[in-house]
Amino acid sequence: MASIENRSRIQVTVKNRDDLTKQFAHSAHKAIQVYIQKLRAEGLKPRSAKLNDHYVVRTRSVGAKNQCIVVHSETEAIDIKQRLESELRRGLFVDYGSGQKASLADLLVRYLREEAPRHKSFEVEGYKINALLEDAGLPREDLAAIVAEHPNPHPKVASMKMRKSTGTRVGQPSEAGKFIRKPFAAVVPDDFTDYIDERCQVVAPATVDREIDLFSAVCHLAIDTWRIHVLKNPMDGVRRPRYYNERDRRMSLDEEARLLRAALVEDREQSIIRRLEQMMQDERQEADGAATTYRRKQIIKDARQRYMREAEASYVHLPLFETLIHFQLMTGARRSETLTLTWSNVNLDTQTAYLPETKNGRARKLPLRRDLVEMLRQLPHNSELVFPVSVDGLRKAWTRMCSSAGLTSNAELRVHDLRHEAISRVAEAGSNTPGGFSLVDLQHFSGHRDVRMLLRYAHLCTQSLAKRLDAAFSDNNQTTTHHGVRRLKKGASVTLANLVTTNTVEPDNTEQQEHAVSPTSSEVLLAKAHMHSKCQDNVVHIDFKRRTA
Repeated sequence: MASIENRSRIQVTVKNRDDLTKQFAHSAHKAIQVYIQKLRAEGLKPRSAKLNDHYVVRTRSVGAKNQCIVVHSETEAIDIKQRLESELRRGLFVDYGSGQKASLADLLVRYLREEAPRHKSFEVEGYKINALLEDAGLPREDLAAIVAEHPNPHPKVASMKMRKSTGTRVGQPSEAGKFIRKPFAAVVPDDFTDYIDERCQVVAPATVDREIDLFSAVCHLAIDTWRIHVLKNPMDGVRRPRYYNERDRRMSLDEEARLLRAALVEDREQSIIRRLEQMMQDERQEADGAATTYRRKQIIKDARQRYMREAEASYVHLPLFETLIHFQLMTGARRSETLTLTWSNVNLDTQTAYLPETKNGRARKLPLRRDLVEMLRQLPHNSELVFPVSVDGLRKAWTRMCSSAGLTSNAELRVHDLRHEAISRVAEAGSNTPGGFSLVDLQHFSGHRDVRMLLRYAHLCTQSLAKRLDAAFSDNNQTTTHHGVRRLKKGASVTLANLVTTNTVEPDNTEQQEHAVSPTSSEVLLAKAHMHSKCQDNVVHIDFKRRTA
């Protein structure tokens, strides 16, 4: 049923002569005899012994796949042999040899061909895996061919035009990345640690962390879905690089005005170019039929010089980028959500924009303010997209606008900063609005799946909570007195959850607030609610304090 083969190496030694020690393969009998005879001819007494470092456990049975497992000690070989025979007697089958036959590189390629096309980030994952294969001295994979052969690619990937490989490596090559050639069962956390340490010297820690995410996805898929058995997941115990890259860039009113002025200039230039292209249609056709490249360029150059002044005088201004900036600041949408928004999903009458696909996979609706609706009415509907701008086109235009507005270097502004600014403004506006905005309201506005992502904005909501506390404790209909302590009634406008959340987000300045408000007999300045239980582990102490706006 199962057998053990000792394929350990044979070692030839001579007493007190370590320099003559030599090891041979288990089957190199002729080479061993030649070496022993040579030593004896020199008057030495060599000895040969088989090491205990290489055993092969084989299984052969009807109705089950044959296995060949390599181990490095006789004890381990006997243990595996007994385990295999026990499992076969019970009708179980675990392929222990698959983790040694397949390397981590093989699993990366399988992931790229079978799983990655289902993700809308397939192209990015493909670049990462191809870079790893190239660093390990393995051939790259053709991404376009993989998508064409996949039975069910992501709709975005299926319609995507894959860029052709130039053969030039953009990133820095990695020597430590060669560990992916090791068998999957032989990969250990130290391999990933060495890779992380090397990569952190040339790229940002956040980039390394995303590369480790790819390794983690492949390892979990191999173990849980492909049923490749290993003693332990090699990602267990891997320490990821620590970093803090959270941006808290806020725009001043002056910066916003400068950016909008730069957007106005960019829209003027783009509008003139569109008008110029309309006037050059005949010359474009003539240039396409030109015999030489020089002649084609000359025709286009002459046409631009001929029509430029007329185009500057007759163009129709289209406030595309100006509206896009206002859209980002008023809705807090992500860049991808804005650039893929279609007119069919926009309802200007109800002031809503529907996003069928977002970053977290859940559809949501954007509320459109009245000012933004009027701006959107000015845009033409001759394209399916509300903002017919490519990602590269927006990147280049944004670079020009920021350079013109002086928002570079230390004052650098990114497109995603507009989303952060929009959410911050909504949180601040809630402090001046009756009832205010809670974190749940912000979550609905921003589209975050996890409310914990919004804790960075919680301090902006504290002022509105203080006003609601004042209103609650000053209204006798919402409070009651029990044993001399004022408490909230059921149905009060401020809930216990609001108070607990606020106390955990922002530290309390009790002494400053007590000095700021002088005690009077008509007001209760401090109310303490103690919830006791017989079990000391379940005691909750909550302080209710009256705060001034």
